[in-house]
Amino acid sequence: QVDAPHGVTRLMLAALPPIRDGVASAPLLVAAASGGAGWRSAALFVMSESGEAMPIGRSALRAVMGVADDILPQGSATLVDRRHSLRVTLLADDMMLGGADEAALGQGRNLCLVGGELIQFEHAERIGADRYRLSGLRRGLRGTEWAMAGHGPSEPFLLIEEDRLVEPLAAMGRVGEPGAMARVAALGLGDVAPVEAAMTIEGAAIVPPSPVHLTVRGEGGGWRIGWIRRSRAGWRWNSGGDVPLGEEVERYAIRLLDGGAVVRSAESGVPQWTYDAAMVAADGTAGRSLVVEVRQMGTLAPGRVAAIDFVA
Repeated sequence: QVDAPHGVTRLMLAALPPIRDGVASAPLLVAAASGGAGWRSAALFVMSESGEAMPIGRSALRAVMGVADDILPQGSATLVDRRHSLRVTLLADDMMLGGADEAALGQGRNLCLVGGELIQFEHAERIGADRYRLSGLRRGLRGTEWAMAGHGPSEPFLLIEEDRLVEPLAAMGRVGEPGAMARVAALGLGDVAPVEAAMTIEGAAIVPPSPVHLTVRGEGGGWRIGWIRRSRAGWRWNSGGDVPLGEEVERYAIRLLDGGAVVRSAESGVPQWTYDAAMVAADGTAGRSLVVEVRQMGTLAPGRVAAIDFVA
């Protein structure tokens, strides 16, 4: 998030995993612009490497944004956190946050970005003119559980509302390349000078989420490792059916580590792999503490790693 030294517009860039059902074909980079009371919108520009400003139209409705006043601890992506809460300070005191019931949460209400983690909240208690305490937290949503352990002070807070976000690169008909730098500028009616925000484009929308529920079971003197895949193509629970694959083929990369050393690498086209007795003997790992890493190989990018340790 970038503060405007001479104006009222604030601009935030965020790289998001898919926030709607369907398979993304490019990284999802969104821009959110906002300001104080009376702020309406700002002209947006994508900045080239040479500094040229290319107009892409105006921002959307005023986004609800601010900063997190607390550093969230590590949490669970499978439980509702009713022990911890998150205090946030919003950009303006006429911005509001509200609660949501289970039905509304199921429809995606109260989804917010804190640092790199997507969170939903049940309750929003106003504790100051521009401050709220959020509770009933759903953590690590849409594959962002990896970000739960990396929170720091004064992280940007953004309420995710699709009609308040602009996709700046898509507006230009461009596809952002992971690892490239994106720079966006905003100029509101009351601004003396434009404000800029820049970030390295991440591939969160094109990276398969890490597998879950890894298990290791003994079998014939070896070990059968199993897991459950997830999909970046859809996050809703469909009773009686599996989530869509979301990739051209189902493929996993497996690494077996002894400390920091890679003992064995393998691939699998199904969500399991056997480290059989012959492999254990050949690798000389019997009785040693090992770690298995599994990642799904996506059509556009390799996924995030899931790991489990065991004694061979």
